[in-house]
Amino acid sequence: MAEVHTYTVTEMNRLIKKLVEGSGQVAHVQVRGEISNFKRYPSGHCYFSLKDAGSVLKCVMFQRQARQLLRYPDNGDTVVAIGSISVYEPNGVYQLYADMLIEEGIGSLMLAYEKLKKKLEEEGLFAEERKKPIPAHPKTVGIITSPAGAAVRDVIKVARRRDPGVKLLLYPVQVQGKPAAGDIAHAIRFMNKHRLADVLIVGRGGGSMEDLWAFNEEIVVRAVAASEIPVISAVGHETDVTLSDFAADKRAATPSQAAELAVEDTRQLRRQVLDRQARLEIAINHMLQQRTETLRRLMKSRMLHDPLRITDRAAERLDMVLMRMQQTLPRRLENRELRLQQAMKALQHPEKLLLEPERRLQQAMKTLQYPERLLIKPEQRVEAALKALHKQKKLWEHYENRYQNAWNRFTALAKNLTVSHEQRLALATGHLDAVSPLKILSRGYSVTANGQRQIIKSVQDLHWGEEIRTRLCDGEVYSVIQQIDFDDKNAQ
Repeated sequence: MAEVHTYTVTEMNRLIKKLVEGSGQVAHVQVRGEISNFKRYPSGHCYFSLKDAGSVLKCVMFQRQARQLLRYPDNGDTVVAIGSISVYEPNGVYQLYADMLIEEGIGSLMLAYEKLKKKLEEEGLFAEERKKPIPAHPKTVGIITSPAGAAVRDVIKVARRRDPGVKLLLYPVQVQGKPAAGDIAHAIRFMNKHRLADVLIVGRGGGSMEDLWAFNEEIVVRAVAASEIPVISAVGHETDVTLSDFAADKRAATPSQAAELAVEDTRQLRRQVLDRQARLEIAINHMLQQRTETLRRLMKSRMLHDPLRITDRAAERLDMVLMRMQQTLPRRLENRELRLQQAMKALQHPEKLLLEPERRLQQAMKTLQYPERLLIKPEQRVEAALKALHKQKKLWEHYENRYQNAWNRFTALAKNLTVSHEQRLALATGHLDAVSPLKILSRGYSVTANGQRQIIKSVQDLHWGEEIRTRLCDGEVYSVIQQIDFDDKNAQ
């Protein structure tokens, strides 16, 4: 008797999975049943069961397939699930991996939906680069929907709450039934032709796939895509997705959210303006306080109460400058003159600088007087002597040129020094004259003080019979007050 192989649990589950997936009968199946225990996780994956009167089949739909659903099914909905059967090895459970869910009775609509979606997507009607930005502060919002539905009431309520001044323009249309698609497309084209709004809200309240089908019609989708006015699509609830949503510039989960996207909340803007106004007022008040305090300190300054102090200090600084100039300028001129004289003396006796080359020449001549000491042929000695003489001549010419250049430079330097000192002396004299207090008085100004040398700033500081003195540019005038006249604005 052959020995029976013993499997581990993992090996058995793997074997069953291999047998199930290897069977062509369950590689692509359609199963009809009632949805139960439907749950969508944050990852986007959906887990649920299909049941009928006799059994239950566990199902899973991953995020990539689930996002293609027009809406997520509710428990109790009868659907046809299309997918494949496989085994989940960790717990040994076989389940249906669904690629598509079709609600019972709308299978033909789903096929038409997918066919048109693929066609328009290939044409580029859903491309992100075609979408236009929603204006931040629209003056007029166009609403294309049924005038009797809850959607228009929600849009108006939210828009008025966010910005009471925004203009709302309703274009009433049918949103369900045969004429609906034509009405909606015509309304979009009419709004664009006459530029009646800055942004359009196109939509309706929730409903079944049949109720929302007008927004899947090709004529409506193309009108939305061709609109020059930005379009916000607001069809049904968050789980309802129509082809108009793909073509719109912005998709809103509900009509209320569409109003929030279209109309900015002016209450927030008002709060920002008031906050900035308050901060600006605080900054201005702080600056005014600083300027007031600075002005108060200046008014208490001794300089304003005794302006003669300003001229006295200026005169003191002027005296110090003149004293320093008198002490340093002659000494600097003497130093420059001494250096110039030394250079001139050196140039007057250039022959002294040539004594060394001449001495060397004489030594060479003495050497030529004793040819036997050189132990060279006469011709060689003559040639060497001629070369030495030629070299000494070149050296003489070189020193002569150098001393001539030095003479020229010293001559130019002496001239430039004289001109420079004259210019600096004239500049210093002009500067001292400009800052002189007497210069101010020479322009017609005067300063009047009382007997205690207090500056008179107002006639109210004078008394009849008081002795005053007035400082002019060339002297002082002593006077006695015999009459005081007040200006009208100062009269008491």
